[in-house]
Amino acid sequence: MDYIERLLAWTLSKRKGHDAGLISKTKPFEKISKPTITLECPDIGPSGSRIPPEYSFFQTGHFPTLKWTTGAESSSSVKEWLLVVEDPDAPLAEPVTHGLYYSIPAAKTSVSHEDFESSEEEGAANFTLKGGFKYGLNRRKNVYIPPRGLLGHGPHRYFFQIIGLGEPLDTSKLSPAATKAEIVEQMDGKLVAWGEWIGVWERS
Repeated sequence: MDYIERLLAWTLSKRKGHDAGLISKTKPFEKISKPTITLECPDIGPSGSRIPPEYSFFQTGHFPTLKWTTGAESSSSVKEWLLVVEDPDAPLAEPVTHGLYYSIPAAKTSVSHEDFESSEEEGAANFTLKGGFKYGLNRRKNVYIPPRGLLGHGPHRYFFQIIGLGEPLDTSKLSPAATKAEIVEQMDGKLVAWGEWIGVWERS
């Protein structure tokens, strides 16, 4: 089985680097193309660090702790946060969305694994998490897809992107589980600040 996966990875070895499809390259970011927020991951290290196996699909798969800081001006203008996790090195036509979170309270300046536990009662599907925000659709239609990657496909970069909005999203115009396209359309003209942290994962 490993042989087949390695052969597939070799065949798709050049299908990487779809950075142009990241949410930070969409129309709402045209006026603020460079990060203006410092986003840190104390669990793992500085941006560009290797993601330890414990945070992968093969072990706990926990969402790493993230913390962000803004200047006084940005802090007062942010009314709501978005958080998007994407892998542009997956062998597909566009980045894979691993996590999409919205309606994050403006007062929140960090998230940890516990925030991403579902707060839904059995039988309910309101897509709300214990952190007090909602999650949208990723590729597997769950809360979060931990790093996995094809065996032998090389390193993948995981972009954790925090986005500050000067006006809350109108959730009445979103699907119950919002899509990335819906979020991008809704945030146009509302972006006031953003930052990113990149973790690197390679399956060995």
